[in-house]
Amino acid sequence: MSGLPEGARRGMRYVAVGAGTALLELVLFRLLYWATGGNVAASNVAAVAVATLCNFLLNRSFTFRSGSNPVRSMVLYVALLAFNTAFSTFAIGWLVGIGAEPAVAKVLTQGCVVVWNYFLYNKVVFK
Repeated sequence: MSGLPEGARRGMRYVAVGAGTALLELVLFRLLYWATGGNVAASNVAAVAVATLCNFLLNRSFTFRSGSNPVRSMVLYVALLAFNTAFSTFAIGWLVGIGAEPAVAKVLTQGCVVVWNYFLYNKVVFK
């Protein structure tokens, strides 16, 4: 990997962090669901919160190796998270409304979010 340009290495780190924190969220959800006797809401909120915090910390320190103000980065990260949630909810609803399968709509929306998050993390959030 050392022969690759920094942008390619950064992209690979971004994908690894995203996959790892998605897996963490899933595993935590399953464990918490079991531990709470099937409380979906509590399990999901806790799993998302832990995975989101890990994603922020790993992207900041490992993926983008940012020295920016951590409070500024966190505020921008949370603002982008809120936008992404609103966008994906609207887009999935719209796509399903025009006949797309829900899973396809979700994957298409996630693809958009993953791509623009990389660029915004790199150029705005962790700068």
